[in-house]
Amino acid sequence: MIHWFKRVSGCRMSSLRIAAATWFVVICPCVVVQARVWTDSTGRYTLDAELVSVNDRTVVLQRADHEMVAIPIDKLSQQDREFLKSKEAAELVRKSNENVQTWTLRDGMKITGRIVEYAQRDITLQRRRGRIYVNDRLLDNLPEFYRQLIPKIVAHVENLQRDDRASLEAWLVRQRGQPRTIHLEGVVLEAENGDEYAIPFFMLSDEDLNVLKPRWSEWQAAANKNDYMGHENHTFLLRSLAAARHRDRLVNREIALMKLQLQAVQAGITSLWEVTLYPAAGQSGPPLWVVVPGRNSRQATATALERHPGYVAGPVRRVAG
Repeated sequence: MIHWFKRVSGCRMSSLRIAAATWFVVICPCVVVQARVWTDSTGRYTLDAELVSVNDRTVVLQRADHEMVAIPIDKLSQQDREFLKSKEAAELVRKSNENVQTWTLRDGMKITGRIVEYAQRDITLQRRRGRIYVNDRLLDNLPEFYRQLIPKIVAHVENLQRDDRASLEAWLVRQRGQPRTIHLEGVVLEAENGDEYAIPFFMLSDEDLNVLKPRWSEWQAAANKNDYMGHENHTFLLRSLAAARHRDRLVNREIALMKLQLQAVQAGITSLWEVTLYPAAGQSGPPLWVVVPGRNSRQATATALERHPGYVAGPVRRVAG
């Protein structure tokens, strides 16, 4: 039994069974940074969670217990539906999804870009007149990232001992000029310049694969049935997963940084301060209470404002050191 919404009244916590509440699904664990209270359409249940993403049918929220839920918008209260149309909601979603993500391949290679789609594609390789072509495009004219990726793909599929350009060339020579087609299943990565690359599942690290692949079978089934709505829904959830996973890593880095700061506090080098922040005039958003290091309250306030542009400082109090 999983607890999603809690009753507004003072009685004990009520729960909704998954079978009875088919209007939400669990997506993945991640960290909640800033939450608001959401209410269902009956007004009987509430949920403390942070907005991650939204489309015209579904909203994805991060719960305080480190899980995510996807809820049809028509199951939310009128107030929440109005909030989702606001500039504040649009800004929260933009910040959640605009950041460039970093992903790791099995060989340790790092790639950056936003995961935007699942993919099942064919690549055809051929050696003609001493040059290598990929889907009739000259390999040497492809972006550097793909020039590195193609030999790795072929080495994996063909069980080659090496995954470099020389090994790819030797394999193509053995094909005697005949084209070879390889079917790939994976995700589409959008680079900062807008270019898109298909990354096969088998090239991703286990950690990243565990995040990205769970909804693959549902997406594939929808695609094979020409189910446009189902296809779009699974794509939307994939993007939400990728964005939340990236934010989760950012939070983990903040935790690591805070540990270093606490060590400085324990050594008597600095102190920790709680700074209250309010949205500046003309800005929307809730008040924030942030804990930052500083030798004094002035330095702590400056640090808090630098990390949270668009806010003005309120009361400050020392919490450690």
